Amino acid sequence: MNDPDIVALYFARSEKALSETESKYGALLKVTARRVLRDERDAEEAASDAVLSAWNSIPPERPEHLGSFLKKLCRNAAIDKARAAMRAKRGGGEYEAALDELAEIPDRHDPAGELVSRLALKEALNRFLASLSPKNRRIFLQRYWYFLTSEEIAEEQLMSPAAVRMRLMRMREELKELLKKEGLYNE
Repeated sequence: MNDPDIVALYFARSEKALSETESKYGALLKVTARRVLRDERDAEEAASDAVLSAWNSIPPERPEHLGSFLKKLCRNAAIDKARAAMRAKRGGGEYEAALDELAEIPDRHDPAGELVSRLALKEALNRFLASLSPKNRRIFLQRYWYFLTSEEIAEEQLMSPAAVRMRLMRMREELKELLKKEGLYNE
């Protein structure tokens, strides 16, 4: 079944949308989650959570690229699951909860400061990614968005793992310099 037909099933609130999604994208979602979690059961849960999130967000969302939409949902579910596991290791989550609470306190002198900083960082990252060659952009995103290892990237890009690590190091340095220049990075 093609993506527009599956999305139409979501809009019709047909439970067949779930089985069609699992049939077409289940394996891809589990691989996506496994890159973050490395645990098979947690990866399966994150993949299921992503399908449930799709069910809850379509409609009103109407994704043009269902696979990309689902991968993003799955990645976010896997990251949430990994953060929850970290919190559990740190005394039931109080450590991170406390930091989160502090982060929510706005700067009294500039209440919009954090939002402005986030937007500036997002714009700087987009400019940085746009400045990279297509191959370097793929390598950067594979590592820092999809969490592939250097070995996995090397295999896909037909490079040695050492060459991948060197490119990533150089790109991190370029990004650091760009952020310093724009006042978004302090050492």
